[in-house]
Amino acid sequence: MLVLSRKRGETVRIGQDITVTFLGVRGRVTKIGIDAPSLVRIFRGELCGGDGSLNPVDHGSQYDQVAPPVDC
Repeated sequence: MLVLSRKRGETVRIGQDITVTFLGVRGRVTKIGIDAPSLVRIFRGELCGGDGSLNPVDHGSQYDQVAPPVDC
């Protein structure tokens, strides 16, 4: 894992196509923006098991009619 300190407005490049911009910090919340090609799928960790793994979380049938399950 690479750990970086960035100031508001600074960026990190991942490969040639992905840019992460640090938008701000308020308390314990850091806001970032991710600029990536439309073919790159980006998921929040809690939707894929919380540990960053690519195993989809089973939310049960109550969510089935709201939106299709996330395919991580």
